Amino acid sequence: MRLFKPMTDEQLARNDRVLAVVLTIGGIFLAWDFFRSAQQGTPALGLVGYLSGPIFAHKVSEILLLIMWIPVVWASNYEMSGTYPKLMPPERYLRRLRRLLFLAPVQMILATYAWTIVNLGTSPLTTDYQPLVFREDGWVWRYYLGALIIAGAAFVPVAMHKVMKLARQLL
Repeated sequence: MRLFKPMTDEQLARNDRVLAVVLTIGGIFLAWDFFRSAQQGTPALGLVGYLSGPIFAHKVSEILLLIMWIPVVWASNYEMSGTYPKLMPPERYLRRLRRLLFLAPVQMILATYAWTIVNLGTSPLTTDYQPLVFREDGWVWRYYLGALIIAGAAFVPVAMHKVMKLARQLL
């Protein structure tokens, strides 16, 4: 069963506006959260400590996850209508998806790194990072970072399916 087929131009425009609002609000929140985390983490850990820590890794993995999923969600809106956006013709979409597939492992590695340190901590002989899961509401970190890993892993089959479909279509 295909939802929203055939989608009208008005529906496409409305969906684009809603996506733009969601991305604007989410982007502002993400940028503010990233800024606040850097503002609090850098004085406490130092620049190198913050950049090599799990909080920075998880923030970067969130940004990479958005970079990966946004084009797919946006183009999927048009795919459901049987067209492609003017800014993303099929050839460009195929190239972008192929590049994003190289970004997916980086995102998953950063999210896994953050999950590991947040849940297990580090040795007192190195950075002596105490696991966040032992703090109040620590269970949120375990599941949230796990969800980031799963979302990155889910991108791979979705993007691969779209790449294969587009490659067949363009041949």
